[in-house]
Amino acid sequence: MPIRIVESVEERGQKDARRHREKQREAIKKHLPEIISEQSIITGNRGKKIKIVIRSLDIPHFRRKTKDDQDAIGIGQGKGAPGDVIGSRKIPGQGKGPQAGKEAGSEYIETEVDLEELIDLMFEDAGLPKLDPKSVREIMVRLGFKISGRSKAGPWPLIAPGPTAKEGYKRFWNFLAALEKETKLDQLICFSALKQANGLIKDALDLLKDPNFKPQFDKVVPFPIIYHEDLRFLKIKDKERPESRAVVIAMMDVSGSMDEEKKYFARLMLFWLVEFLRRIYLRVEIRFIVHHAEASLVDEHTFFHTQESGGTVSSTAYQLARELVEQEYPTSSWNAYLFHFSDGEDFNPQDAVAEIIKCFQRGINMFGYGQINPEGQELFSSKNTLMQAFARAFPVENVERGGLRMIVGRGNVPFLGVQITKKKHLLPALEQFLIKERWSNG
Repeated sequence: MPIRIVESVEERGQKDARRHREKQREAIKKHLPEIISEQSIITGNRGKKIKIVIRSLDIPHFRRKTKDDQDAIGIGQGKGAPGDVIGSRKIPGQGKGPQAGKEAGSEYIETEVDLEELIDLMFEDAGLPKLDPKSVREIMVRLGFKISGRSKAGPWPLIAPGPTAKEGYKRFWNFLAALEKETKLDQLICFSALKQANGLIKDALDLLKDPNFKPQFDKVVPFPIIYHEDLRFLKIKDKERPESRAVVIAMMDVSGSMDEEKKYFARLMLFWLVEFLRRIYLRVEIRFIVHHAEASLVDEHTFFHTQESGGTVSSTAYQLARELVEQEYPTSSWNAYLFHFSDGEDFNPQDAVAEIIKCFQRGINMFGYGQINPEGQELFSSKNTLMQAFARAFPVENVERGGLRMIVGRGNVPFLGVQITKKKHLLPALEQFLIKERWSNG
């Protein structure tokens, strides 16, 4: 009986490739918490592909029986019955203590994924809403001028020759028809009078009443007769485009109590927050502030590599952020996001609270605070941390999601504070920062 091939080799290859890609996506989603906390993602070039190591997929295939497969059980010729296990073998290394084996281990491959796709997987895994650019406040950006029609008044430089001449020709034909009706004379005679009178209908009428008038033209050639009311001007208006744009002001405590691990956590959070905002805004500007007892505006490299010591006065960073918003990024034209990461120690938390309230009054979209303590100290129970100062000053509610503790502003208070003590908190913290209601301010 002939064998029928229902799929071409090309179709089967595409189908297998799709299945392989889906398996890869499932593997990536399963290990998202570990993947997003990899240092290589942050230090790599943004916008490039990200390399991820996953276990290779073993694609089943048939092979011929060899002399070493005397006891093998297969399908087709030879021994075998329904229910038999095909190709079973003992797993090397099991038993008393570690033992050497001759079997090959699991194979791992390095796959590449776009940063955009990885962010999509994060949204899909977290159940976050699809991005809706119309949900963010749009700013009208002036691009110059554009013609938006015609008007009967305007400056001479904006005179519209074509539309003006069109009105002049209409007046010519109206005057010619009026002369014919008034004098009952031939059109050519009336045209000659109108032409010799330079378009003045009263003078043309006087010429036609003169018995000695002689036409000087042998055919009608229209010409525009332009009065002031026939003038047409270009009507212009500002050329604008709705554009969503945002400023992210990233602040980090670099005092003596912030060690490298804490700064590393801060860097991870800021990287993903910024990438998210780049997805929804056409234009994103990022400003970096470091602080100990004093605050400084620095570049990105300094922000992530600076080594400082000394005390902590967070209010200096908040004041500098507020001044940036007031002077360079007014909230009438910009969506402003402030993020601060610290271990919670502060010389005067009340001054920090006062500065953040001023930022709220300027209309910022969100203030996100991450209190980092990898040692796992119970920061929420301390009365001297920034987190507790914010909790006392703002109307908030305590929330816990997947072991992540946080306080969320109620009503119109755009505040979210999270406590990060370990890497597994990074993804839940990002999910909370990225909830649509926190960044949307349409």
